[in-house]
Amino acid sequence: MQAEKHLFANTAILGRFLRNRAAERLFKSGSREASVALAGAVEERHPESDAIFQRLLLLQHGNQPVMHSALWNYWKSHRFEELLKRTRSSETLQPVLLQALEAMPENDWGNSMVFMLWSIVDRDDIADKIEASGRHAPALEMDALFGLVRGNPQRYLDLEDPDFSIFEKAWLAASGAQRQRISTTVLKSQDPRLVAAYDHAVKEGHDPQLVIEALKLCGDHDALLDRLHGLPFTSALELVAYWEESGGRPKNVSKKAVVEAAVALYRELAELLPQSRPPRPPGTRDIFSFWTQQHRSDELLQQDLSSPDPFRRAGALFSAAQRGVIPRNRMQEISLNGTWPEKLALQYLFTVPDASSRQEHVCWLQPQENIVAAILTTRLPGSLEESSLLDERVHAGAGAADQSAQIQRKLLYLLRLLQGYFLRGLITVDSSDDATEKNAVETEDMTDAEW
Repeated sequence: MQAEKHLFANTAILGRFLRNRAAERLFKSGSREASVALAGAVEERHPESDAIFQRLLLLQHGNQPVMHSALWNYWKSHRFEELLKRTRSSETLQPVLLQALEAMPENDWGNSMVFMLWSIVDRDDIADKIEASGRHAPALEMDALFGLVRGNPQRYLDLEDPDFSIFEKAWLAASGAQRQRISTTVLKSQDPRLVAAYDHAVKEGHDPQLVIEALKLCGDHDALLDRLHGLPFTSALELVAYWEESGGRPKNVSKKAVVEAAVALYRELAELLPQSRPPRPPGTRDIFSFWTQQHRSDELLQQDLSSPDPFRRAGALFSAAQRGVIPRNRMQEISLNGTWPEKLALQYLFTVPDASSRQEHVCWLQPQENIVAAILTTRLPGSLEESSLLDERVHAGAGAADQSAQIQRKLLYLLRLLQGYFLRGLITVDSSDDATEKNAVETEDMTDAEW
């Protein structure tokens, strides 16, 4: 095309004239090729790139549909880099961009373009335009993401999502900051279906305490009991205390019976504990609670995990280990070679230190022979082997009538009660070759396990 040939003309006298005439011809042609050529010229720092860019941004789909579509498809294929760079650096172009988005055709193509740009920049002014015009993204997960980030959960709840796949895709598409806002939306919603979607879809990537608080708010006590699976026994104790204080119970008969029994044991346990504890010195905070609150943000968590400050790393490690996002082999390596604050964080969560680190001073916090610590840090449901071992250790001193022995027994009974709920359908596999038919299954009752 002759116009493209002269678009970068640089002769001393006629250069600017030829460039302007070439640009004008390209704009008048209305073709896809002209649009791409002009957009490329802006990226290549054309001498008149500012003027060309503003004219491109002012293109209307109604007047030049081919050129307009080609331009925005080109920008989209480059994740709007040039568009965003120029509009961010110019206050004059900000309202022009909003006008261009507002004029975008309200069809699947136009809506997809607007929502994709919003998801990249996450700007409130663009979101306001979307809401004002009543637009919906053609992709369900994008539409759900927009509603969840903007605190409008109904946008997701109006969708059919029986397997929570839409929510999961929305979560995976969200940035760290957007995930924080989604979490807040879930917490405020008090909607059991939304909490279930959040818990199912992002179980490995969020703070389980947020799910528990959300389930409390919406009064879903059946889901609360099930949510204890995979959490340390300390979390179970906190939840049983909540049931004891609030009076809330699951609707399911068998679940309600488990909770009633747990509350009864908890009341007996509470009577054995000291009625008061020494207060913390004025102006101080519990370090583990501080670490948990400090690392609500995924960005800060990842940043502090690689911080040169060992206390920042320890805090991030403590929070990440609670969420289950640190590989076990990584934690084992840190427990051996990490700094003492990092070892302190891990020893607080996990009671059994490596044999080679037995003399490590941070192990004094929870020595191996501390039965109560071993019970409290058991992750539900645990295993039959763990339960049997704890049972042996507790009942080794069964004749003891002192208060500590009674506390150990009550804690173990409560742990075994919850284990019984989660392990009631336990299946074990062995290598027996007694079967006479292929794929045969042998069943038997367990007579040596008590819950």
